[in-house]
Order: sequence, then C-alpha cells, then structure tokens
Amino acid sequence: MRRTLYYILGALMVALVGTVAVSCEASDEYAPKQREQIERYMNNNSLIPYRLTTDSVFVYVASNNLPEEEQTRIAKGDQVEFNFEAYTFGSSPASLPYYTNKEWLAAKLGDVIDTSWWDFEPMRAYVGDGSIIKGLDSALPDCSKGDSVVVFLTSSNAYGGNKMGVVPANTALMMVLNILDVEKQ
Repeated sequence: MRRTLYYILGALMVALVGTVAVSCEASDEYAPKQREQIERYMNNNSLIPYRLTTDSVFVYVASNNLPEEEQTRIAKGDQVEFNFEAYTFGSSPASLPYYTNKEWLAAKLGDVIDTSWWDFEPMRAYVGDGSIIKGLDSALPDCSKGDSVVVFLTSSNAYGGNKMGVVPANTALMMVLNILDVEKQ
C-alpha cells in the first residue's frame, strides 16, 4: 500500500514539474515575436530612446516634471508607490486597460468592465522581492520619483503561460506607471 502511494505521489510530482516546464517553454516561444512587435510599435510611435533591461523589458520614460534634486532614483530593495494602467499588447496596446488603480480612468470604462472590486489606492511594492510581476521588478530600477514610464513586457516577463483574470496565457503587456514616491532602503 505504502509503495503504491509513493508511486502515485512520484507520478504526480513528475506531471506537475512537466506541466510547469511546458508552461514556461510555451511562454518563452512567444518572446521573440513579441519583442519584435514591441520594438516596431515603439519605433513607429517615437517612444525612443528606450532602455532594454537584461530581462528584455522595454522601458520608456515619457516625462518627469520634478526638479532634478527631487528625483529619487529607484534601486532594488526600495519601496515604490505608483499609479498604473495595464493593457494587453498584440501589435499595439488594447484600447481599454484590463486593470488600473486610477479611479478617473476606471470611471470612463463605464459598463464595459466591472470595476467595483478594484482598489484605487496607489500600489506600494518593494522592488526585487517578487511581490510584483517579474518585468516590473526589472523595469523599475533606475527610474525616478516623478517619472511617467511606459513598460512593455513579453509574456515571459508578465504572466507567462498562465491565464490571469481576463488576460490570456502567453500575452504581452504594456503598463503605464506614474511613480509617486520612493522610500530608500
């Protein structure tokens, strides 16, 4: 009996590891095409110059209206407070965000999306601790308090091969961030 149980548990573990490996591989196979679509979109829409992180996350700083002395640079470990809009991305961003913490933008969505459960407080996260999606952990360092940032993520830097709410598996994302505060650690 015990031996049979071990065989079953072993088979389940192999199946689980195989599923996770296939899920990661599936999202990685989409990355080259998604990177190409992102680069084309950024170049065609003059979102240059942009920074490409070592994880292939595209970061475009649109503006910063703060005086230089008030622009606190973000480093790994810092706590960051920001507002955001999150869009799915094909060859261009979706016309409506799938999530935002900007109440004025959510109000414009009207009856299209149920926003009654959304939190409209600024998001707070520690950079690099895994509490936000991988691509944002990679994008935020070197940005500053006051920056308006557009971040493009391939699916491997977002939700990978997993469906997340209304976002299909293996979907690239575009996020617009307004960095409100940086607490140095």
